[in-house]
Amino acid sequence: MKWFKPVTFCLILFSINNVHAQIEESPIKIFGYFQNSLQHWTAFEDIREHNSFSLQQLNFFLQKDLGRNWTALVNFEFLNNFSSSRQWGDANLEEAWLRYRLNEKFNIKLGLQIPIFNNLNEINNRTPLLPYIIRPLVYETSFGEFFPVEEFVPARAFAQIYGFLPIGKFKFDYAVFLGNSPNISINNYSSDESPNEQSGIDTTTTFLVGGRTGIRYGELKLGVSATHEKINHFMYIAQYIGRNPSELKEVPAIRLGGDFSYGFGNFWFESEFILVDIKTGIPELDLNLEFYYATLGYYWTEKLFIYGSYWITESHITILFTDEDFKEDEGILIPNFGIAYNLTDRIRMKAHYSKVKSNDTIRLILPNRITKKEDNFSVYALAISVFF
Repeated sequence: MKWFKPVTFCLILFSINNVHAQIEESPIKIFGYFQNSLQHWTAFEDIREHNSFSLQQLNFFLQKDLGRNWTALVNFEFLNNFSSSRQWGDANLEEAWLRYRLNEKFNIKLGLQIPIFNNLNEINNRTPLLPYIIRPLVYETSFGEFFPVEEFVPARAFAQIYGFLPIGKFKFDYAVFLGNSPNISINNYSSDESPNEQSGIDTTTTFLVGGRTGIRYGELKLGVSATHEKINHFMYIAQYIGRNPSELKEVPAIRLGGDFSYGFGNFWFESEFILVDIKTGIPELDLNLEFYYATLGYYWTEKLFIYGSYWITESHITILFTDEDFKEDEGILIPNFGIAYNLTDRIRMKAHYSKVKSNDTIRLILPNRITKKEDNFSVYALAISVFF
């Protein structure tokens, strides 16, 4: 029976560790958000008038507390009636991170994540919490197939430190994050070239670096955000503007953002701006993007919220080709208003109307031609958002 005492000791030790693990860990939490909508678009450009039901977005989360200060989360996102067999919509692994939380003053999050940038970036997938059906344009991920959402906001990071520091009645927010540059390899099986590198990885030695700092006081919240990254998107243009491709390699791109929100009485106001500056350093290529939005809302009752909002998106592109100069200024103006009604704490009904005004000015200097194009159309939408 020499083995009895050590075996008994091991069993007791295992039991203690198992009980300790059960105390520290929690069951896996399964939850998510989804929004189904009915939208009617009037005719514009070559697009006919149409209406359609859509599972606009679904986010499915798995969360588990791994210890007293440790939490892991995985977030799957499905867009636009996703079906792989029918080639509809899109599916993405949006987040898979591990967080260490010392307290509200210091958190560190490691792994794939949506970084803190302005007010809406981190929370834009929480559709039941937002009054919009179509979110302010640069946050509408269901439009990612035709609108450059990720040019305006950082979509992915892999390390972030954040928290807030109480200073009297104020709270000082801070966040600093690090991620890949946009120069990500893909496997394009439709091309003649066979894939020869791992997909989904950064092909450069550069990083996305960014952060946000701000203050909160009661219902007041304001902050500024910024990112810096280097991109290779425009190397292919070099041959058309008489430049060497190396001159357009790892071009700096800077985002600057600001957010302001304030609640007073039954009123709620929020706004943001985003400026994107592509610093090529050569006069033949100049690119800038701008986005602004402001929303004023009123809680008619505790459950009924009405709002009006105005969104402005502008792009300015200048390319001095070897044979002619090209300049384009495009503005998209979207006045809109809507209502949101909380049927229960987890179900929100919405109605939304948007008037879209698109103005393009294209100037070809050699020969001297100016083309102006305007498109106006309307979007009517109904939706139900659910937190499950």
